[in-house]
Amino acid sequence: MWADDASKIDMLAYRPYADLITEIAISERMNPLTIGLFGNWGSGKSTLLNLIEEQTNIYTDKKIAVIKVNAWMFEGYEDAKTALMEAILQGMKENKTFFEGSKDGIKSLMERVNWMAVGKTALKQGIPLAISGITGLPPLIMMPNSSEFDTPEEVQKQIDKVQNFKQEYMKTNSKENVVENIRGFREGFSTLIEKSSVDNLIILIDDLDRCNPDRIIETLEAIKLFLSVPRTTFIIAMDESIISYSIKRKYPQLNDEGINVSDDYIEKIVQLPIKIAELAESDVKNYMLLLIAEMFLEEESLNQLIEKLKTKGIFIKGEIISGTEILDIVQKDITVNGLKYKGGTTQEEFEQQIQIFNSIGSIVASSLKGNPRQTKRFLNTFYIRKRLAEIQQIEFNLAILAKLMVLEYFDSDRDLFKELFQWQFEHSGKPIQLSTLEKRILDESGDGEPINIEDISKNPAWTSDKMKRWFGTEPRLADVDLSPYFYLARDSVAEKRLFSTNLNQEERKYINQICNLETHIALRRKKIEQMLEMDEVTRNEIFKGVLEKYHQDNTQLETLIEFYKLLPQYKSKVFEEFKKLKVKDITLTEILLFQQLDEESFQILKKYYVEEKKADIKLWDLAGV
Repeated sequence: MWADDASKIDMLAYRPYADLITEIAISERMNPLTIGLFGNWGSGKSTLLNLIEEQTNIYTDKKIAVIKVNAWMFEGYEDAKTALMEAILQGMKENKTFFEGSKDGIKSLMERVNWMAVGKTALKQGIPLAISGITGLPPLIMMPNSSEFDTPEEVQKQIDKVQNFKQEYMKTNSKENVVENIRGFREGFSTLIEKSSVDNLIILIDDLDRCNPDRIIETLEAIKLFLSVPRTTFIIAMDESIISYSIKRKYPQLNDEGINVSDDYIEKIVQLPIKIAELAESDVKNYMLLLIAEMFLEEESLNQLIEKLKTKGIFIKGEIISGTEILDIVQKDITVNGLKYKGGTTQEEFEQQIQIFNSIGSIVASSLKGNPRQTKRFLNTFYIRKRLAEIQQIEFNLAILAKLMVLEYFDSDRDLFKELFQWQFEHSGKPIQLSTLEKRILDESGDGEPINIEDISKNPAWTSDKMKRWFGTEPRLADVDLSPYFYLARDSVAEKRLFSTNLNQEERKYINQICNLETHIALRRKKIEQMLEMDEVTRNEIFKGVLEKYHQDNTQLETLIEFYKLLPQYKSKVFEEFKKLKVKDITLTEILLFQQLDEESFQILKKYYVEEKKADIKLWDLAGV
């Protein structure tokens, strides 16, 4: 399993980016500088920040201090500006290497930050009613204990004390002093860095795009107004679309179409934008195979594998790593230096799973939209299901589990996946529809029969190019019992419209026989009539199953007509289903089926659709000719 956070191992080949960004960040000619790492959610921005932090350690000839800040931690603060400033000062205070002699300067700046903070909730936490009207205190002022209000003199003493705090605070934070506060902090911060032994202070800011829009703007403004001074470099990881939305929300677009408010704002804050490109399909497949390797190999062995691949130029050339190539490197090159597998794993398991994901890797990659985090989540789901099967001693094939998960993932609405679930449910785990599609698409029948998807499903996506690739990926699924795999994936197919899972195999077969429109009508009617001999619970479950099939396939209207005629106890429910059809879906075929009802029921339906639903009366009259 993989944690859904930044990796410390460079499996995305981001090291060159980290080298370049670090080189720029410590350049005296470039700072003060703000670098923006722009990338979509899950694109690896946090991993790149980790690599940059690690890369600063190789510059032994320079004194570089790195402070890492998670902007999302400011979400609960009333003022993100002062929260960021305080977090950076606290990070400097904890850095004994470069700021040991700067304690007084850090303390002085922290006091200034405290005075600048607006304490809207301070008085609500323990101040008596006598002074509750005194508002606007900085949040870090310690409130008196209730024991300090025992006498009138002590009460007056505390009121005077708070009044003095308020007067000093208002004096410091008056509108006339806003510019002075900014200038004073910038000068103090710049002096603090100048007097320290540091050559460059690098502040890494992560998860800014997870904050609400107001916090995002406040953080960016704090960097621009207070903190961007000589010897400082800010590196901010963010999703540009989220930042743009936040800016536009606070500063609405001007009428002048030539001005883009968000772009102009970002350009004023960020001097060097670096965009992390979406991973290509080959990159995602490579990343997936390396994640598998990470699960089995100790860190030292994994790093040797990655370095060997880099030496071969795999990443630079954009080539796809083959499972065979990974296994070859592991067995020949790393073994010499002491190959180490993680505890509880074996070489046999490693080789098996590398080959599985080597087989399906390309088609998985095409469905994950170049996103490393999605890749981790796919693999985590795979291994959760694998472990669930092992715990319950379910016999299954890892390759089949992986192939079905590919369908589940690239079918964004899961329509095909749910339809396949329905098919296997109706045929005791072995869907004949899937076998037919597989044979026709792969032309295994040899008769050159063209694919007519309408004979099997109403969804044309089954014959898309992506699905043809899926069908062509090993293993083949014809005649395979898929029920255990869908049992493991039942969270993905949970939907009221799907078949009731309370039905046993015999009841499912019974429903299929009733709903098989190719069966002679006399046999179908006999099956429906036999339901009268069943106990009420079983009969009701079968009726629900038939309704569910009708909701998925309106050609089952013919079956409901028979239920209406043969099972009186369901007449009212079935009649309500007749009234739910959309007018546009009612053709002459449906009206002719309705004519099989008794005359009174037909006329009620006709009146309902013509008068209430405004259907074309001519079509209904035509059926009576």
